[in-house]
Amino acid sequence: MDVITGFDRLEKHYLASESRPKVGYLCLRVSPEYIEACGADALRIAPRPGYDLSAFTPIRPDGCSFCRSVPAILETDVYRNLNAIIAGTCCDQMRRLMDTLNDLLDIPVILFGAPRTWNADPDYFRGEMIDAFGKIEEITGNAATETELLERIRVHNNLKNSVNHLRRQEKLPTALLQRISCSILPPEEILSFLSNSRDLPAIPAEIRLLLAGSIPGVWELDVIESNGSRVVADATCLGDRVFHRLTSEKGDPVQQLYQTYVEDNLCPHRRPVTSTIDYLKNLMDERQIDGVVYRSVKYCHPWGLLAERMKKELEAPLLIVDDDLTSPAVENFRTRVGAFTEMLKMKLRRRA
Repeated sequence: MDVITGFDRLEKHYLASESRPKVGYLCLRVSPEYIEACGADALRIAPRPGYDLSAFTPIRPDGCSFCRSVPAILETDVYRNLNAIIAGTCCDQMRRLMDTLNDLLDIPVILFGAPRTWNADPDYFRGEMIDAFGKIEEITGNAATETELLERIRVHNNLKNSVNHLRRQEKLPTALLQRISCSILPPEEILSFLSNSRDLPAIPAEIRLLLAGSIPGVWELDVIESNGSRVVADATCLGDRVFHRLTSEKGDPVQQLYQTYVEDNLCPHRRPVTSTIDYLKNLMDERQIDGVVYRSVKYCHPWGLLAERMKKELEAPLLIVDDDLTSPAVENFRTRVGAFTEMLKMKLRRRA
């Protein structure tokens, strides 16, 4: 049994046996620590195998294809019986999605405001976050105490440290990284799983790629890695960016969670985008990247509008690919990534 299958089985067993409330969340602006401190399991809403690409979506055709796919994603087994959904306003498309879900679903759909620029009225936006999690407390009947928040911060920091260590050693494949980032498993369970899997060999990579851009679907990674290349750095919101920043364990835990997940969030919808670009550059240097696959899902304006600037700033071979999670062009994607990888291989041979 490979490590991915083992992790999937562990999560499936947990879902079948756990009776705590389940809160789905969209976007990295939501703190899973806060959800857990309220007495619920935190479950990131992201593309999962088996969601129906042809399912009816009430969101207009010129909407972000991830947002359009969310109603179908919520029909998959892992997201059944959610008690609430929470998100921060990362973009206008997400806000419209939450409005639609509020009309469609019979569970609370909670949206809190998040800043579009850096250091924009933090007291106001911190209050927005606190009010939103207050509604989660009402749903679960559990108040998030300072002691419990600090404990959840500590455990999540341990998980982030473990993930980052294994990624630097190249012993944690990106496929497993993406599963961990949206898993309902408590961090204690994931830490135990990783501890028991520490004999994983380093993953060889002829071509070392960075995956950047919009949230990935369920097939892109397999296509990218099907011809000898490896995604050794993943800057999407299901990849290394999920784990890169620890939360301070000193001071007011609510303030520290706000700082980590809202104020310091690296997303191109925040302006200016200098911090996001600097993060990508550092990740490329650390992982010795040969090239970048830059995906932008259809009508994802924050990542789409940033593509040309990324091409200039990152100073590395960069493939820009438009994708549609509701109607994926798999073979076109395969052809373009294959040609890009062959070009990188030729460059390496010339150097040799």
